Order: sequence, then structure tokens, then C-alpha cells
Amino acid sequence: MKKTIQNEMVKEQILADVLEMNTSSILKELDGGKMLPGMCESFDMRVAMTDRDVVVNRLVEKRFEEMEVLHG
Repeated sequence: MKKTIQNEMVKEQILADVLEMNTSSILKELDGGKMLPGMCESFDMRVAMTDRDVVVNRLVEKRFEEMEVLHG
């Protein structure tokens, strides 16, 4: 129970950090910092077509999973 509460607190802090980022930065981090080719003609077009809520949630989960791996 205590670990669950701690996990939720960590996720809330990660969410706060991610919400301060712009969509372009979120996509870049999800791509591993690389500009990967996609279906869009340009990265700006990709950013414009992105559902921000979806990528925010993906990045929160990615960061949380990376923390679990590092801290066991």
C-alpha cells in the first residue's frame, strides 16, 4: 500500500514536469532524442497533428518505467 502511494506521488511529479514541456520536446524525448522519419512531411506537421494528452501520458509512463529499472 505504501509503495502504491509513493508510486502515485512520483507519477504526479513526473506529470507536472512533462506538462511544462511543449509537444515538440515531448515527441523528441519519446523518440529517444532522434528525429525519426514518420508519416508526416515535417516534424512541425507531426507536432500539429499530435494528441497532446496521449503523448503526455506516454512520456509519464516511459519516465516512470525507466525510474523503476534504475531503482529496482
